[in-house]
Amino acid sequence: MRHHHRLSPGFLSAGLALGVWAGLLLTWTAAGIRPAAAARVDTLLPDAFRSPVAVAVMAGGERVVTANADAGSVSLVDPSRAVVVDELIVGEEPADIAAYADDSLVVTTLHGGDLVVVRVQGDRLVEVGRLHLGLEPAGVAVSAATNIACVTLSAVDRVAVVDLATMTVRAEVTVGRMPRFVRFAPDQTTAAVTCSADSAVVLVDTVAGEVVSRHPFKGLNVGQPDFAADGRTIWFPWTYDGGSHPSRGNIRRGWVTGSRVGKLSLDADDGAGALSGLTLDVSGQAVGDVRGMAVIDGGSTLLVTAGGTHELLRLHEPGDGEAAIPYTQISGLEVMERGLAADPSRFRRLSLGGRPLGIVVDQPRRRAYIANRLRDSLQVIDLDRFELVEEVSLVAAAPTDEAALVRQGEAVFFDAGRSLDQWYSCHTCHYEGGGNTVTFDTLNDGSTGSYKTVLPLYSVAETGPWTWHGWQQDFDAALAKSLVDTMQGPQPTAEDVAALAAYLQTLEPPPSPYRNADGSLSADAERGRLLFASARAGCTECHAGSRFTSDELYEVGLARSSDRYEGFSPPSLQGLHRKTRFLHTGKAKSLEDVLTKYHSPEQVLGLEPLGEEEVADLVAYLKSL
Repeated sequence: MRHHHRLSPGFLSAGLALGVWAGLLLTWTAAGIRPAAAARVDTLLPDAFRSPVAVAVMAGGERVVTANADAGSVSLVDPSRAVVVDELIVGEEPADIAAYADDSLVVTTLHGGDLVVVRVQGDRLVEVGRLHLGLEPAGVAVSAATNIACVTLSAVDRVAVVDLATMTVRAEVTVGRMPRFVRFAPDQTTAAVTCSADSAVVLVDTVAGEVVSRHPFKGLNVGQPDFAADGRTIWFPWTYDGGSHPSRGNIRRGWVTGSRVGKLSLDADDGAGALSGLTLDVSGQAVGDVRGMAVIDGGSTLLVTAGGTHELLRLHEPGDGEAAIPYTQISGLEVMERGLAADPSRFRRLSLGGRPLGIVVDQPRRRAYIANRLRDSLQVIDLDRFELVEEVSLVAAAPTDEAALVRQGEAVFFDAGRSLDQWYSCHTCHYEGGGNTVTFDTLNDGSTGSYKTVLPLYSVAETGPWTWHGWQQDFDAALAKSLVDTMQGPQPTAEDVAALAAYLQTLEPPPSPYRNADGSLSADAERGRLLFASARAGCTECHAGSRFTSDELYEVGLARSSDRYEGFSPPSLQGLHRKTRFLHTGKAKSLEDVLTKYHSPEQVLGLEPLGEEEVADLVAYLKSL
């Protein structure tokens, strides 16, 4: 996600911004951890947010490297001295990182579209290779045995198998919609891929270049998978979608949403596998936005990062059958069993603050390293004591007042503590500020049982009126209502709302991977652009201007009897390539469905139906926005 701090000084309150940053520093002090000052060397960037999202540990554990989303860089950390010793720009929006061959690592740049090979040479990071993949490369894993990288191409539902010796693509394998994370099995040829839009774990044979098996379940926002040492069991965190009306009782029962760990056992001879699950939510104190996963101690211990509740979770099987972790059916229990929740030998929660995301383990040294995005730090966990023992700041100075306010708004957005019993955050539905792959009953439009797709928040401050029915005319009031009604959390302060508004104003649509390398349109997309603007298709009747929307409301034949308000506010079409469900009901599963079935020109405007080639051109243009 690109964040552009372009707010006018008049909008900001210097006192508020300084107070926000002071609050973050107080949090550090209260935790007993003083961020180590970064060593200032000539290769470090000017003071700015780094926002680390992933981490890798080099062979021997003497160097740790973070992938920094906002800075477009990787930082080299010496954990023995708790200092940053070097930093290297790699491209726009680094998303994942993996170490290999003792001194090398690979980094994906989600918006840059590249796979970058970096070598650690003493206290320096040196780029030694780059392959442009496009198509939003997200997760990456490396096989030391075969010297290949498996990269998820999240925009096109595929993984790329890359030969690191020649920096060429050996194969591309279709795995499922919105693949984000990947890890290799101990055999170093099989890769597990988590696909968020399909809610599935997919196993890929990277040598044969084919899917071995698919394992679907119900949910969204599927996180990082990892294998047990024997390679026959895979664990993964994800957010469960219960689908129930969000009453307070339903939320507390785990019938609306929840955080889960999935377990895929591959003992069956036919490879079909068996899925089971475990809820991580404790009654009255749920877990929010699980993402990172590390399986250690041969598979007896699981570590899970939960960015929404700012913590690291540990699940441990002591080996006694009577104290086994009670995995159940994949939908399973909605709230953790009291016995497990109260047993620190099997389940523990470690508060880390900020937003802990990526995790990697140096098992010989009994250390876990965590990339904490909102604290701009690398956190070091002692695995035996399960304690935070060191925190290395990736920046050396406080941000400007403006940036501090934006950062505080980001913290509000990703904080599950803003909801009832901390079951979910704004991000749970608006993944990284965008949309999502399921429908929700948000209570925002005054009706119940009216499930709608999640609108992305790109350029949201400029695309009012708000909500699908456009009844909200005041941006700040809309934000406050969402925190109170949809989140069912405490009443926000005026400072909370101002900070959240400041953060949302920085969210720009991601660059489309469906454009040419120079940003220009392909031939079919250019034909689609002309068609889009013509009276033949009539699209600009509602979707006009640079944001492809309008401040008017329209009747488009999609109303439901349960709708409280009449008419619809045209959603912005920016970043449309990331959507997997369309229209407010989500019944259209593709842009082709939109243009030929549910929202065609003949249905909306009484025009002649589009031809097959016209539909293809128009889809090409819409994906380029």
